[in-house]
This record gives sequence, structure tokens and C-alpha cells, in this order.
Amino acid sequence: MIRNLDLDLIRSFAAVADLGSISAAARKVGRSQSAVSLQMDRLAEAVGFSLLERRGRAVSPTPRGAAFLEDARRLLDLNDRILTQHVHGAFAQPLRLGFVQDVGEQVLQRILYRLSASFPQAPITVRVCTTTHMLDMLRAEELDVAVGFRSESELPASLLLRESMVWIAARQLRLDREAPVPLVLFEHPCSCRTAAIAALNAAGRPFRIAFTSPSLPGLMAAVGAGMGVTVRSPRALRPDLAVVADLDRAALPDMEFLLYTRPGVRPPALQKVEEVLQEELRREHPLYAVA
Repeated sequence: MIRNLDLDLIRSFAAVADLGSISAAARKVGRSQSAVSLQMDRLAEAVGFSLLERRGRAVSPTPRGAAFLEDARRLLDLNDRILTQHVHGAFAQPLRLGFVQDVGEQVLQRILYRLSASFPQAPITVRVCTTTHMLDMLRAEELDVAVGFRSESELPASLLLRESMVWIAARQLRLDREAPVPLVLFEHPCSCRTAAIAALNAAGRPFRIAFTSPSLPGLMAAVGAGMGVTVRSPRALRPDLAVVADLDRAALPDMEFLLYTRPGVRPPALQKVEEVLQEELRREHPLYAVA
């Protein structure tokens, strides 16, 4: 007997998986918490296996649920693509997106795959630059949506995820406690640069700028070469790099990724774009440097 999956159940499941909370997912899909809980039970019954498990106060997909989620997202994207092209009319206007370099190549690849499938007729332009530059481009209406670090701005913004900043260096690098800390940093302005210098000053630890670059690949190459210490999120770690325990007294703030948009009415296409960005940025996958 042919069975059909309920897309409303799948959409709620994807929201729970992304947000790690049934109550947060309920707010996103516009249902009550009890209704979403019932939806999860119905979906588990339909597929014949457990989709979610509780880990402390959070809810996350089971191993089989995570595998199901990958295909479920494609099903939702196909549904939205059909609606966009055949029901609501094809969207062929340019999509102009901005990202900070720390978003990463693999995440950007997944985002572009989904957007090109949903909007096959829309030319897509991506700018990889600093948060400050992206905010200026949003104000000038040269970008539609941007993912950047937290910054003082009057533009509409929503928090995507929060991560700790960490001190990172090559595994073979050994710091001399009597010598200034060699820093490998982005050019100014940069939130990680500001945080690193402020943390060392607060800890009374002398430092020197050993290397600067406007490029994340260039920055991480210098770190891997043992030129000094940098500050990034744990996503920047590679097998040849490690968190620097010697600097644990130089406390660092959290790193926050925000979704910035232009003010005014958002067409349905941009709402779909924002949904894809939110889902992909919140997924638990390693992020690597955008070239």
C-alpha cells in the first residue's frame, strides 16, 4: 500500500532538529507545544522508528532521525520549489547574499545547493567580506540578506548561533611566559582582534602583532605555520591546531552570528532564503574557511 508523508509533520520535525527545542519549534511553525509534540509522535509512527531523543534539556535527532532529516530537507525544498515555480510564480530576481569568512565553504556550498534548487531562475551573487562592509551594502540596498558577527546597527537582525571564542595555535607552538604573546589577527576592524587584545590587556599579558591578513585562509595558514596565536571559534580547529591552554586566564567573550536583513517588506522568496540560512548555520557540522 502506498503511503504519503505529511509535509507539515516533516516541517515541524526539521524545526525541532534545528532549534533543539519543541517549544521553540512550536513558535516557529505557529503551533502549540503540545501540538508539535503530537506531530512528532505521529511522524515517528508513520516512519516506524524513533526520530528524537532528549539530551539534558535539549532535544536532538536520533542517529536514524538525523539520516532521515537529510532527505526530509530535500523533500521540503522540492515542495517549496514547486510552489514557487508553478503556484506562486517563478522568482527570477537576483538574490544578493553576504557572509563573513567564518561561515565556511562547506556551509556555503550547502546553502547555495538548496537555493539554486529552490530558485533555479534567480541569479545569485555572494559577497564574502567584513560585517561592517556588509551592513553598509545592506543600507545601500546592494545586498538582500547577510550573515555576520554582532555589531551595533539599526538594521533588522536575529541571532543565528552563539559560540565561544578560543585561543588557537599550531600544536607544536610553545609560548614563552616571559615573552610577549605573538598574535595572528585580521586587519582592523575585527571582533576577534578586539577581543584578543582586550583579553590580554585585562590579564596583564604582553603581546605583539606577528601577522595580519584580510583573508581567513591566509590567517589560518600563518597559524598552522606556527607564527603565533589567533582567536576564532572552535569551528576553525584542524588536526594540526589546538586550543592554547596557557592563555586560559585571558578570558574571551562569545562569538555571535547574526542574520541581517534590509528594512521593509520581505517577499516570500527572501523569507525562504532566510529560512535556509538559519537552518544551515545552526546545523552541527564543522565549518571551514571560505576561499
